[in-house]
Amino acid sequence: DLLFYYLSKTSFNLPIQHSNASPSAMTISSFFNNGLLSVLGILLSAYSIYVEYRVEHKAENPDDVFTALCDIEAIGASCSTVFSLPEAKMLSFFGLVPHGSILDIPNGYLGIAFYALSLTRYVTGTQRSGLLSHLFYPTVNLIITTLAFSSSIFLARKLYIIQEVCVVCITTHIINTTIFYRSIQEALSVSEGKIKRQ
Repeated sequence: DLLFYYLSKTSFNLPIQHSNASPSAMTISSFFNNGLLSVLGILLSAYSIYVEYRVEHKAENPDDVFTALCDIEAIGASCSTVFSLPEAKMLSFFGLVPHGSILDIPNGYLGIAFYALSLTRYVTGTQRSGLLSHLFYPTVNLIITTLAFSSSIFLARKLYIIQEVCVVCITTHIINTTIFYRSIQEALSVSEGKIKRQ
């Protein structure tokens, strides 16, 4: 009984299916919720940081043979090449921070921050108090996800220009697009609710 009570209260419960939606579509959408997508995004971002570090310090140890798991020769994919591009550190690429400074961090760190916020928001909900409560408002969340989506568009365009395949990058772009789309839905839902109450 305690187990069923916990499952009924936990934030990870799958949404209830609605009659006007396809059961299979609802099941897929429920499984790939923002919580799961955020965890996957954190793991991929952390791995991208690791790969970039190994590639960047490869000259220090020439005998160290390193091949990233996302370097798949069969499909012509090389994430290590992509992570070596100047765009892999967007803060310095756009001149927001000095090149080589302590704030000149790989995009993976920005991804971890974004996905951690998204995961926290999914687990705790939007009703929070304190200094950081504004970060959980649907409108603010829409702005944050728009920035993440915009960065994905920019980086995806770069991949297209150089004709390079990056499995990790493409996967995070899909995650960002999905979270962005859902943030639009949430913002519109809140806006429609306010209009109805007026």
